[in-house]
Amino acid sequence: MTPYCSYQDVLLVPNYSELGSRDLADVSVEFLGSKFKLPVIPANMESVIDTDIAHFLSQNGYFYIMHRFGSTLDFVKKATIEAWELISASVGVNENENELKELSNWEIHYLTIDLAHAHHLKVKERIKLLKKVFPTSKLIVGNVSTPEAICDLTEWGADAIKVGIGQGSICTTRLQTGFSIPMFSCVQNCCGTHFWPNNGYKEIPNTPIIADGSVQNIGDVSKALVAGARMVMCGGLFASCSDSPAKIRDGKKVYFGSTSFEAKGHRKHIEGKAIEVPMGLCYKERLEEISDSLKSAISYAGGKDLSAFGNVETIIYGKN
Repeated sequence: MTPYCSYQDVLLVPNYSELGSRDLADVSVEFLGSKFKLPVIPANMESVIDTDIAHFLSQNGYFYIMHRFGSTLDFVKKATIEAWELISASVGVNENENELKELSNWEIHYLTIDLAHAHHLKVKERIKLLKKVFPTSKLIVGNVSTPEAICDLTEWGADAIKVGIGQGSICTTRLQTGFSIPMFSCVQNCCGTHFWPNNGYKEIPNTPIIADGSVQNIGDVSKALVAGARMVMCGGLFASCSDSPAKIRDGKKVYFGSTSFEAKGHRKHIEGKAIEVPMGLCYKERLEEISDSLKSAISYAGGKDLSAFGNVETIIYGKN
């Protein structure tokens, strides 16, 4: 049996290339009917993205998901009135129907159900409600970590699914509960073509996957794409940016999880923590760095665009 692997356990094998220059590689991605400059999304967390960053991303061709901590209604109102190119927001499973109907009076292109464990009855019911209240919005749902969940969420109506539980650097779910799946294998399994549940062979739908968690270096983005993800969500890479909303302490940025004490303000069901990360490039520079790295990766993969990652061999590194 092949061992389950994190991104850090895997290396990618180079292919023959005819690309004249790495700068010619196309790193744009088609996602739910629109084209974006990069297959990368800043994590929808308070220390990673705020209204100003969301506006910058919207107006410059990048995909984003605004977090749900604060007033989603105020955010969507502002973005609608200012006619943003992209309006993408998050909700939970506890907003009442009147709150959602008020939100639906404003423009929302993408709506994300943001929940730690989304393979859940409440999510099934929430998808049904959101499809009724927001019939024209694309619906992203997460997080899950199994092929069974991909099948169910797709059947329930999800347009894209966020994958990854307990793998982020500021997530303590795997330590507090014991539940998690190493990220490379998690994405690979969820992007597979079939699996064998208790009742026999079952096809996995080709629903776009957002790989969320465990990206330590930009090369891990390439690994997530090789595993089958359409998009890759990164937290620490962006929280460390000089203009991120993360607070500065002793010259470093404080990056914290959505279920940490810092986010919740109490200690009930804590499954996250705060860490200090070195402060580095600004958001614009970080996005350019990611673009350059992905262009180089496409060259090593032997292609011209992101489709090259579909033909890359992997080796397991450091596993017995």
